Amino acid sequence: MTGKRILVSYVELDEEDLTKLGKYAEVYTPSSKGFEEAKGEAELALSIVLQPSELKKLKKLEFLQTLSAGVDSLPWSMIPEKVVVCGNMGSNADAVAEHAWALLLAASKRLHHYLPNVKNGDFSQRTETLQLRGRTLCVVGMGSIGRKVAEVGKAFGMRVIGVTRSGSSSIDVDRVVGPEGLDEALRESDFVVLSAPLTKHTRGLIGLDRLRLLKKRCVLVNIGRAELVDREALLVYIRENPEAVVATDVWWNVKLGEKWETELINYPNFIGTPWVAGGFGSPEIFSRMKQAAVENIIRYLSGQKPHNIVDRSDYV
Repeated sequence: MTGKRILVSYVELDEEDLTKLGKYAEVYTPSSKGFEEAKGEAELALSIVLQPSELKKLKKLEFLQTLSAGVDSLPWSMIPEKVVVCGNMGSNADAVAEHAWALLLAASKRLHHYLPNVKNGDFSQRTETLQLRGRTLCVVGMGSIGRKVAEVGKAFGMRVIGVTRSGSSSIDVDRVVGPEGLDEALRESDFVVLSAPLTKHTRGLIGLDRLRLLKKRCVLVNIGRAELVDREALLVYIRENPEAVVATDVWWNVKLGEKWETELINYPNFIGTPWVAGGFGSPEIFSRMKQAAVENIIRYLSGQKPHNIVDRSDYV
């Protein structure tokens, strides 16, 4: 090992990214010789998730950069307070916002009903579609993704309500409310998009009481985290409201090689995509996320304040 600071990346990096980082640090990836040995000396790490067993190996860790925007999967109770943790917020915002609108439009135009019917030769027009113009969209979480969702809603001629932790937003929407205004916003809305981060404050944010506030034909889209919604409450809700549609790209339990969900997927008013809104759906987006993470690590290594420093009090 050289005299440079040591970075271990749990994801393989492109040659361009390795070259950029190499000016500041000695970089080890899973394919590097000495990757395991480097963990004990590493001061910096880049990961998607970080298992507790791996965190224990990073005895000299001072800076942790995640590849994903969300940091809820980190073992927060084990991360020393001195470690600076940065998310990757904004790195895939365009793609995820686009996907939110793909789900919302598919649900409102009842594509989940018509596409398979037409494939089977059924051209009947029995299901009514929903027009967006003039209807109310509630965006819960007005971060980099939520702001883009809201902007498109305004372009469609919708009335947009934003829900933020602070009760304010830099985006020009019709109304912005804080957590205390969430119930009223849900009650007024024809469409709801969940794009808030998952923290100790937002876990289970949408339970049965709040689901029952929604209009009869409401479209609920979740591209934040599955756990923003109480899954058991959602099962009750979709049984009670066959005219409503729930669309998601995020899931509660993901097990490789197995079905992620066995109950909700059986309901015709529940549609989903397999976590493909961001980097897992596109190598191009995944590469951009890596580039953004690398740039932020370089900010830290060059003495600048990094972006997206996480407030650990939201998780511990």
